[in-house]
Amino acid sequence: MLLAIIVWFWQANLRYREYAVRQCKKICHEMNLQLLDQTVALTSLKFRKDQNRKIKTLRRYSFEISMDGANRCRGYIILLGLNIIHTEFDLPDGPVILQKKDLITYH
Repeated sequence: MLLAIIVWFWQANLRYREYAVRQCKKICHEMNLQLLDQTVALTSLKFRKDQNRKIKTLRRYSFEISMDGANRCRGYIILLGLNIIHTEFDLPDGPVILQKKDLITYH
């Protein structure tokens, strides 16, 4: 039973990472940034209640982007379940932060 739970959790995390990669690609495309695909990594996993008071996973992924193919900058995306609630890019001219209200939700 424990092994089945571990396998399920591992597979669920892979699906969430794939979802995070797709969302990062779309947002980066809209902002004319290049997502460096293999850099998306889970950095935090917590449990939080959503606005309907349901417990969901809060995942924070970090990734790297490039503005011109030569430089590398760090970015972050935070998902509550499948909802993007925060995206941040640490660009050379200063950070760009997109909160939930600024983002288009892709499903």
